[in-house]
Amino acid sequence: MSDPNGEWLDGDDLAEQARRLYEDGRFADAEAALRRALTQNPDRPDWHFNLGRILEDCDRAAEARACYLRCHQLDPGAPEPLLAAAGTHEVEGEHLAAVKLIDQAISLDRTNDDAYARKIRALVRAGRHEDARDAFYVAQEFVETPTHAMVAMAGGLEHEGDLARAAWCYREALRHQPEFTELRTAYARCLARQGEHAKALQNFMHVLREQPGDIGALIGCAQVLARLGREAEAIEKLNRVVELEPANADAHQMLGVLSTHAARHERAGVEFELVLKLDPARNHVRVDLAESLMRRRRVDDAREAIKAFLANGLPERPGNDDASDGAPRNERDRAVATEQYRVILARAAALLSATALWTEAAQVLDRLVEAAPRDAAVWRALARARYECGDIDGGRIASMQLLAIEPTCAVSHHNLGLSALRAGRLEDAANWVSRGLKANRTDEGLRRLRTRVWMARVARALRLS
Repeated sequence: MSDPNGEWLDGDDLAEQARRLYEDGRFADAEAALRRALTQNPDRPDWHFNLGRILEDCDRAAEARACYLRCHQLDPGAPEPLLAAAGTHEVEGEHLAAVKLIDQAISLDRTNDDAYARKIRALVRAGRHEDARDAFYVAQEFVETPTHAMVAMAGGLEHEGDLARAAWCYREALRHQPEFTELRTAYARCLARQGEHAKALQNFMHVLREQPGDIGALIGCAQVLARLGREAEAIEKLNRVVELEPANADAHQMLGVLSTHAARHERAGVEFELVLKLDPARNHVRVDLAESLMRRRRVDDAREAIKAFLANGLPERPGNDDASDGAPRNERDRAVATEQYRVILARAAALLSATALWTEAAQVLDRLVEAAPRDAAVWRALARARYECGDIDGGRIASMQLLAIEPTCAVSHHNLGLSALRAGRLEDAANWVSRGLKANRTDEGLRRLRTRVWMARVARALRLS
């Protein structure tokens, strides 16, 4: 077979041409060259394997898997094609199908540390945590130093929220490979999640001594420094990140938060705006931006920012049964996610109230009371938002809910009395005022309302007479 220049090419020449094209990123041409090579010699397992790699890089997982399995047929003693085929199942979310192929690969080489690690990760992603542990125990039995299996098991344990055992796995893996900086960074993050900030900082700094430009270690170090109250040092690390990687949205977001803490609201606003340009999907950053605008008294701009937050959709409430990728799957992480959800809704509601968007504030607070049904402050804010937007019945319901939690609340008694007065229900109004004053004898608002109710009753009596 000849190339466009007339030179005769055999299968090996075409395979080499495909390799060069692949390295140049010309995947379609590389695929065509390798397929031409396979028409000359269809029994070369390495060519089928390389074609699978090309197809996988083109997001054609099923076709890639067929190539890997053909490679396995031609070279049945090699575990690599089976592991590669398993990877295509994982890309498609078919984790248990991947495990079957990985088990076949392990049966060919029971000392393959990487195979056990991949099996553990696939089982964790499938929610089969006990099976993942069993796979780890088998790896310990057959692999002399199962470093990769330890790292995979550590990730699974972190996913379950078992941070102490995860840290042990990371530590054991580091004992065998102390120079593995990515592993030390993962260990440091695990320690930070446990609250062992001093140890975490030591490990992050160890990585940075070896690799001063390690982005993950710089960001992790900054997070720990901020937790320890060393915010100026944290900002130094983050500034280094944006020097090395100007489009790092995580670093810019942290710089915005730390600038807010330092009352540098102009700088905070710049950072938050940049984050939204880099990653518009970070909707919660619009709340940060709105707050920074409010602190600079740019109320109209803050109103637009918080309206944009609403327009992009409120966050979903974390649920115990949410099994989607990235969802919290253990009690600790669910608690953290739920608290973050409550905080972002509370901040959004406060901004909406401050910018007089009362209807929108009530909508957000309706979501918030579902997550915090016993929080008196939330019911108090909801009652006011409903009254302010003209929903008197809704305000009364919220006030009643608040009284069930906080029976002596003067504001609720006042608002219920006032709504009854405006509706002409003078006996109800007098009753609410009386009950409120029993609990709050010196409350000026209730005393003034008592006078208004008394005058309204006098006026009604005069009209009747």
